[in-house]
Amino acid sequence: MKLSLFTRHARITSEELFLAGAIFIGGVAILIFIKRLCKYLGRKIAAKHPLRKGFFEIFGNFSRYSVLIIPLFAASLVLPFAKVPDGVFAGLFIFAVMRELGRILDYILRVVMEKGFKPQDPKTKHNLIAIFRTILQIGVWIIATLVFFNTIGVALTPLLTSLGVGGVAVAFASQKLIEDFFSSFSIMSSSPFRIGDIVTIKNFTGTVKKIGLRSTSLETVEGKSIVIPNRLVVAEVIENSGTIEMRRKRFSLTITYETPVEKVRKIPQIIEEIIKKHKKTTFERAVLKEMQASNLEILISYVVESDDWLLAVKIHEQILLEILEVFAKEGIGLAYPTQTLYVKK
Repeated sequence: MKLSLFTRHARITSEELFLAGAIFIGGVAILIFIKRLCKYLGRKIAAKHPLRKGFFEIFGNFSRYSVLIIPLFAASLVLPFAKVPDGVFAGLFIFAVMRELGRILDYILRVVMEKGFKPQDPKTKHNLIAIFRTILQIGVWIIATLVFFNTIGVALTPLLTSLGVGGVAVAFASQKLIEDFFSSFSIMSSSPFRIGDIVTIKNFTGTVKKIGLRSTSLETVEGKSIVIPNRLVVAEVIENSGTIEMRRKRFSLTITYETPVEKVRKIPQIIEEIIKKHKKTTFERAVLKEMQASNLEILISYVVESDDWLLAVKIHEQILLEILEVFAKEGIGLAYPTQTLYVKK
């Protein structure tokens, strides 16, 4: 017995219809079984092997679209009407396969980045992985779309030609934008600075607040926001104060010649006692460096054992205030530019 179905030029027998139905139902059942098995295995090994869990999640998260289209394509191979219109089922099948292939490549990318890429800042890794995953997904979907249209018989040559010409025009118009985009990869991969570091870039000094795809943002001490295009960041010499583990401070004090020698001798001891009172500081030296034309120069050096720039600034401020207080009590005068007129009678 034969079932007469309306197709363009085909008659489908009941045996062919039954076989196609069995292939479709069996394929769906097998894919659902694989999904559930992989989810179960993924939960079992999640604690011990987080990356392997992702492998099982790939097959455990087959989309409903793929679960239906892949068996449907297999079933269509035994039915004449599958060829009408030409390539539709094959195109849908390729689309489903490319979709799952994109997920597999996404997993491989994450594994490679997690294992082989170890920047100083964990946020850098997260940002780069997100960028490459987006580019990968866009690339896979573009290829899948082109293959789909080619399979169903759409002429791609005129489309690709127009896209090529348009792409060149767009690339030329957005040259600086593209340069900024790829410069962000260089910044994130080489990690010349991290978010929170105090850096000097192109005569601007501030705290790094954001490393974006197009620009890097700094916040100055005054609270101003400085946005520098990434192409300029990679071309400049970068002074990073955030990578040091301690901060050495050297400065000079000038005292008047009227200061008695006995008090000049006491100055190094006074400075040492003041510096040592502060936690996280190490005194290095306080010496009479020069006898200038109008003053005596005292060179002072100490270390703040911290990478916190703001803490170092506050400690230095306290040290200077205490020096002023002690010098005032001791009668030690600080020198400043003056003019003295001597009148000889």
